[in-house]
Amino acid sequence: MSASLRTIRVLSDGRPGHENQSAGLAAALARRTGAVIQTVRLSESPLKWASRFPTAARVGEQDASPDLLIGTGHRVHLPLAYAARRFRARSIVIMRPTWPLRLFDLCLIPSHDCPARCAGQNVIQTRGALNRIPELIPSKQARGMVLIGGPSKHHAWDAAPLAAAVKAVVASRPDLKWTIGNSFRTPKNFLEQLAHEKVNADLVSHSQTTPEWLPGQLLAADEVWVTEDSVSMLHEAVTAGARTGLLPMPARSRDARPTRAVQGLVEASYATTYESWKRNGQPLPPAKRLNETARCAEIILQRFFPRHSGA
Repeated sequence: MSASLRTIRVLSDGRPGHENQSAGLAAALARRTGAVIQTVRLSESPLKWASRFPTAARVGEQDASPDLLIGTGHRVHLPLAYAARRFRARSIVIMRPTWPLRLFDLCLIPSHDCPARCAGQNVIQTRGALNRIPELIPSKQARGMVLIGGPSKHHAWDAAPLAAAVKAVVASRPDLKWTIGNSFRTPKNFLEQLAHEKVNADLVSHSQTTPEWLPGQLLAADEVWVTEDSVSMLHEAVTAGARTGLLPMPARSRDARPTRAVQGLVEASYATTYESWKRNGQPLPPAKRLNETARCAEIILQRFFPRHSGA
């Protein structure tokens, strides 16, 4: 296996949340090493499952053989292991894999999804999801951001109290220019409801944005509020160095893994709940920044590519 990291191949299942994590880690490694990033999207059709193996291992005329492969999501696990062995490359899987941990050189698993039996030399526990937010943060602007998720298997939806909370948050900081963004899970009429109630903010649908839009908004925002169901967006806000608040969403179970992950951020003072903010009548506290993507990138270089470590 190569001691130099020259080419990184990201295997993607096409899901934006999964690709965001892999791409963020690959970018952090590339910033440190100058490595080239290849992105290969595998077939989504279960009928073409076997085709994912040659697709994952493809080498075109312009493609260099990878030194490192990264993937997130159950559909990439076996193609990732297969391609890594074909190229004698290192393999990094993000999130707890379906298959045995020993198939991969390193498993980056959120601590809330990592019971004792998943511990091992090739396991690194992370605080939440990795993301695309870079290490260097520009000066914050007088801007605020509200990010709305939606109902899921872990959270229900109650539009009226959520709309009231959004209005209260925006009204509390008239010195900020506010933007409110939704997600694919947000009920379609919720932004219309906020517009009808004359919330003083720009309303932006996720369908109007690119993958680069949200990181740019978060890096500029001084204050960000995220609904409790949106674990990935919450970690992005914290990583971007914003004062971070949590908007209420009814939890179906307080013992669910995403709920525990959010509670861990609150207990560690990375984020403040809406109830606490409202009860105390104080502005959100200064940001406490977390960058798990950068930490994981450093670990990968130290373990597998020490020539680049500290670059």
